[in-house]
Amino acid sequence: MTHSLASTQGNRGNRARHRALWGALLILIMTGCTAAPEGGRGEVGTVAPDYQAVTLAGDAFTLADHRGDVVLLNIWATWCAPCRKEMPDLQQLHETFASDGLRVIGVSVDASGADRAVEQFLDELGIDFLIVRDPADRVSGTFGAFGIPLTVLIDREGVVQWRHLGPVTATDERLQGALARTL
Repeated sequence: MTHSLASTQGNRGNRARHRALWGALLILIMTGCTAAPEGGRGEVGTVAPDYQAVTLAGDAFTLADHRGDVVLLNIWATWCAPCRKEMPDLQQLHETFASDGLRVIGVSVDASGADRAVEQFLDELGIDFLIVRDPADRVSGTFGAFGIPLTVLIDREGVVQWRHLGPVTATDERLQGALARTL
């Protein structure tokens, strides 16, 4: 009798642990589309890492070329539902703060050969800020992103001032505060 009681309690404990693990996984999924963890760079208070890519138009892009501007760098993909949700807010931030020196730059990590899908996505949502393509997803390792969307605010000196995993909104008080300090 004692053996079966202990066994039942042990099974309940295992089920509770499994439920807790599944709950934690669900929270991670709900905050953004997950990817493999890499790197650990681009933390708040550090100089933004050197990053290079190609624009959707095929031109060379270097983050260092934007020193002197405040950059809101957003890592996203067309298949990521939270990314789709935040795009109009990023466009609003672009339109509101471009004259103050804010450069919103989207980094699409869609697979190679998806340029047309990316263009259609942007056209559908009316997005006209700078988009760069990174089908190899080097940006995630460079900025220590373990999921998307990831948004990083970089000041005029190239120092990361704010970062957020998950979709952003134009009215987010923490983002608004960081923009006020950096612009």
